[in-house]
Amino acid sequence: MKNGDTDDLCCCEYYDLSNERNHILACLCNCVDLDEAVDNLVKGKKVSDQNKAGLTNTMRDRLRVPWIGGAIQVSFDSLLPVIILPLVFLVSSLSLWWTAFSFTTIGVFILLISNFFVRTIPKTKFFFVWTVTSIVLLYFIFEFVVIPFLEILVEENIALSVLIFGFIMCLYLMKLRANQLIAALDDESQLSFNGKSIEGFYACKICDCKIPDKDHHCVWFDCCISRHNHCLFLLSLFFAIAALLYSSNLTLTSVCHPYEFFKTILLPDDCSDVYFQFELGLSFVSAVYSILIAILLWLILMQQMFLISVGIPLKDWVKLPLSSKLCLGLNRLRPHNRGLIRNWLRIVCEITPKYTPINRDV
Repeated sequence: MKNGDTDDLCCCEYYDLSNERNHILACLCNCVDLDEAVDNLVKGKKVSDQNKAGLTNTMRDRLRVPWIGGAIQVSFDSLLPVIILPLVFLVSSLSLWWTAFSFTTIGVFILLISNFFVRTIPKTKFFFVWTVTSIVLLYFIFEFVVIPFLEILVEENIALSVLIFGFIMCLYLMKLRANQLIAALDDESQLSFNGKSIEGFYACKICDCKIPDKDHHCVWFDCCISRHNHCLFLLSLFFAIAALLYSSNLTLTSVCHPYEFFKTILLPDDCSDVYFQFELGLSFVSAVYSILIAILLWLILMQQMFLISVGIPLKDWVKLPLSSKLCLGLNRLRPHNRGLIRNWLRIVCEITPKYTPINRDV
């Protein structure tokens, strides 16, 4: 608070980034970053990254809704997936051309917006909210749109729920261990790993912490992936891929004309009639979206398995020149490589490492 202002805030007031009392109706007032950005655009000059970051932070601070005791902040980058994904699904269910156009557009949008957010809002929750929104939306469509077609057996629904539960549990444990590690790393110089001093700390600008044995920071799961939770990351990818492929097959065989494969497995055959009914089109779109996401996750899983096998962390792989990547990194020094078997044992057998303080008096 400023100048000893101790009055209670009304529902439309808040304290801004400068710790000054402000009102949500003044959201367009005194916006220096906006003025500078518009001025540069009019003059044909490039908008600096600092100006973009300032404008983005100002927008996030002023985007609020009235609430008891003061207006609460609503992060616009976290709201985007909640608005965009349902809209894309609704538009895509109109016709095949709208499906192709919507998914192509959303792919380009994510590529552009991801670069912008990484540069201006490193701690954005956009990607994680996109993941959560996708899970909720796909599960909602399956349970309340596909299931009423009465084509899904109870045991099939239970099997899918088990796969989804496995993914959620792995994701929860992965994030939990990442958060526990960050909480323990107040002073990394005073920590040891299973009784041995730690030297391999790598800074993460998103976590604001130096992570030991860091592989990379996963923005879609919103946590750092390192030695202590790498196995859970792989398991979460496996369960996610299995759940997406299984749900898409159940959906497609419910809304399309199926055929028997080896007399036991149903596969979709003709899906030309799905756009004649909204529920069928929406279900078909959710299945296509699931397949696309499953393919991307499978590529990530294959990349992770390869990098673990050759002993190269992802953060080091992305820095390699193209010539080294074409040689699969085998022509470079790999300080983390301990051989194929030991590389995997290091990931699989040490998913619960203990970081303990070092007693300096000893």
